[in-house]
Amino acid sequence: MNTRSAGFLEGTAQGVQVWVRVNGRGNFKLGPTLKAYAVSALQRGCRRLLVDLQPCSALDSTFLGVLAGLALHLKTVHGTVSVLRPSAQARDSITTLGLDRLLQLPAEAPAAPALQRLDITPDVANAAASILAAHENLIAADPTNQPRFRELVTQLKAEITGP
Repeated sequence: MNTRSAGFLEGTAQGVQVWVRVNGRGNFKLGPTLKAYAVSALQRGCRRLLVDLQPCSALDSTFLGVLAGLALHLKTVHGTVSVLRPSAQARDSITTLGLDRLLQLPAEAPAAPALQRLDITPDVANAAASILAAHENLIAADPTNQPRFRELVTQLKAEITGP
């Protein structure tokens, strides 16, 4: 299996910091794992999320929406999300969605501690709700994203609530 294209996460928590490295594709499949891991660390007192994108080959809007949701939450407790070593394409996506006003993009990345591979726990039953929440986060982070994701949000709400 080509883990680079499939994507996986590595992470660790140290004091008030939680580190996550995105390997391969940061997508809707990894979003719930990122959220669960980060929320667990935040409940234990972490207030700074550092996301290393250096080995990341691509990001989708759902994954970026999860990052936005975490940043919006951390903002309420005076915490931060720093995106480290994004590719030019990832930086462009972050900027296009207006997330550069919410996420920190430091010029230099601190040395990462030893990280462990995180188990991906797909939540198939709640996939639509997870994708919906991520896109609502993108709209909350920057209201100019609303026209971009309006149709998807409408479709997902209809799927969740049924006919």
